[in-house]
Amino acid sequence: MNYEEAVENVLNIPRFATKPGEPNKSGNSNLKLVMAKLGNPHLAIPSIHIAGTNGKGSTCQFIKNILNAKGYSVGVFTSPHLVKINERIEICYNQGGDAKSQYISDEDFAACYEKVNDAVKENILEGGLHLSFFEVMFAMAAVYFKSKSPDYVIYETGLGGRLDATNILNPVIVAITSIGLDHTDYLGDSIFAVAGEKAGIIKENIPVVYNTGSLVADKVIEEKADKLGAEAINVAKTDYIINELTHKTIDFSIYNSYYKYQNLIIPVVDALYQLNNAMTAIVLCNRLFEKEGYIQKDIINQGFSKFYWGGRMEKIAPNIILDGAHNLDAIERFVESVSTRYEGRDISLLFAVAGDKDYRPMIDTLCAGLKFSDVYVTSLNSKRGISAEYIAGIFDEYLKQHNKKDSYVFFNDDIRDIFKQAYNKVKDTDKTLFCVGSLYLIGSIKEIAREVLYD
Repeated sequence: MNYEEAVENVLNIPRFATKPGEPNKSGNSNLKLVMAKLGNPHLAIPSIHIAGTNGKGSTCQFIKNILNAKGYSVGVFTSPHLVKINERIEICYNQGGDAKSQYISDEDFAACYEKVNDAVKENILEGGLHLSFFEVMFAMAAVYFKSKSPDYVIYETGLGGRLDATNILNPVIVAITSIGLDHTDYLGDSIFAVAGEKAGIIKENIPVVYNTGSLVADKVIEEKADKLGAEAINVAKTDYIINELTHKTIDFSIYNSYYKYQNLIIPVVDALYQLNNAMTAIVLCNRLFEKEGYIQKDIINQGFSKFYWGGRMEKIAPNIILDGAHNLDAIERFVESVSTRYEGRDISLLFAVAGDKDYRPMIDTLCAGLKFSDVYVTSLNSKRGISAEYIAGIFDEYLKQHNKKDSYVFFNDDIRDIFKQAYNKVKDTDKTLFCVGSLYLIGSIKEIAREVLYD
């Protein structure tokens, strides 16, 4: 089987597949049967497990880079991908900061899929069920990492935690990042309920580092950790001071009762929310290696200097920035960053959102918190897409409600056409165009921008 065939087969697997037409999320017993046939590759390498509503992927990258700067090779499993599915499975053999991370090769992707597919077929013949899309990707990642033998593998949950495919791991440490409302059909419609699902990754006697941004969520995690005898480490007890903000870096210092770091530098473009993710990574890595003493500042800064996570306040042109904020919590962080860094500047918005999101509060927050000269609305190229005209009407409603009637709203269901329109309006001006609302939108724009910006 070649790479193209493997990708097509994987992408055609339903999100939650047990029996055709009967999606559910009932547990991982079927996945465990398949993994056993593969030799339980997910247990072969020491793992770090990350859950949360927002910030998971960035935290994975910060942790990877710190471990890498300490001389460890690291695998990372994240989702979703922006452009190519291989982005979900990453490895870096960097021994001190010189090499770059690489995604799974096309050849390895096809080979890992074949191995997993053979195990799935055998399981079905024995009365088992097919795996879901995410379960297949997780199994492929585990097979790949076992074959490459990194020192650590960092696994990001796909949805929730308690019932997530990755929760069959036996990690050395876990982390829970920012918690907000998202995927409420599956995780519950309150912070308390969502936190309970995320806290499902906590294991007996395994330390958990958490930075949820919510006192309610903190309490849920602390109570779960206490029941399991797991050390609970609250990142909120580590204070920070921003020393200097530029449009290329954030210089900050942190301190708690155990250690202090002066002048840590992360190379992020205007993304103030990355401070929390960076701090979570520092606290986790220090706990992981506490027997060796606390990690040197130079090691942390060396790791931070390599940080990159696409679609998070990513500048793809001097005045075009992409941010994958796709729920209310992330939109609030986006508004905070833009209002702080772009106060008084002329900004435009390109927006698309999945139809299963709670998009009205997201749009309300954008219209209340920021002043746009133009708003461009489009639709996602997927079953989850929603009419651009309908969403544009909601923007009109909230712009009027917040006395911003002089903002012009345009809509077009074709992402390429609306991006060209928006780009031509800001090109060769001092305006900045922000593209927000969905990681799928960001992935589409990254592909389209290659020809639009550089033709």
